[in-house]
Amino acid sequence: MKTTNLVSVFQDFVQTEGLSESMLLLLVSGGVDSMVLLDVASQSHDRKRLAVLHFDHQTRPEIPDEVKMIEKRCKELNITFCGKILDKCEKNVENFWRKERHKFSTEYAQSMNATRTLTAHHATDLVETMIFRLTKGCGVSGLSPFDLSTKPFWQVTKTDISSYAKSQNLVWMDDSSNNKIDQDRNLIRHKILPELRKITPNLEKVFVNEAKIFGDTDDFIQEHVKLLPSMNDEGYPLSEFLALHPLLQAEYLRNICPKTPSMAEMEDFTRWITNEPEGGSQKDLGGRMFRIERNRLVMY
Repeated sequence: MKTTNLVSVFQDFVQTEGLSESMLLLLVSGGVDSMVLLDVASQSHDRKRLAVLHFDHQTRPEIPDEVKMIEKRCKELNITFCGKILDKCEKNVENFWRKERHKFSTEYAQSMNATRTLTAHHATDLVETMIFRLTKGCGVSGLSPFDLSTKPFWQVTKTDISSYAKSQNLVWMDDSSNNKIDQDRNLIRHKILPELRKITPNLEKVFVNEAKIFGDTDDFIQEHVKLLPSMNDEGYPLSEFLALHPLLQAEYLRNICPKTPSMAEMEDFTRWITNEPEGGSQKDLGGRMFRIERNRLVMY
């Protein structure tokens, strides 16, 4: 079976995004995916215009060795390396780390004059993400592709990435926690995907194409939502709002709510506004309070 030329993929990405002369920051974890990204970028881009950032979450004893491995490889390639240790947090640690990673990577990219921060997410990651989001309920936007401007390998399979790493004799470290199937993403990776491949062997190709369709659909919906009147202090005429297609109603409301409402919340809200609520009645949706006043839907 012919494997994908990852160097060509990266070069095409850089050219399409207009990044040929840009400083690029690579987020490298030490796993096979990110070590391949590092190797491919070093072959495709001016190494003086590359920098590597690693985050230490202090969750595994092997992380210090992982950092040394990445730093050693960066020295061999003459690429700037930075390691950042993240503080621990007692509550909602994943959300805390997500914000910290975004904050520091943004600050470090600015200090390096980096135009773009790239990650090694690939097509198999996309499949896992789409399946995971479907199980939680996500709507059309949740099934759209990744932020394509930061993921040069988004249409490349994990198999192709692993094959490249082996062919180039790359060194990497596997995260043992990825094998624990008590975590949702790992359960999908190790149990669900193998079964789905029995039905659809070219799973990644199918999901990539579907993600493009969902992305185009979401763009179409959002463009129509932008054309709708804003819900100012006078509100939105209830009869006009109810005349909108349900998809436009839902996206309009999601866009003005501080928190994304669940499907159940959206259905409950829809029942409320379609059952001719009396004037003065009110309803909470996604952290926003709505009221019916003089046959108009008003938020406050």
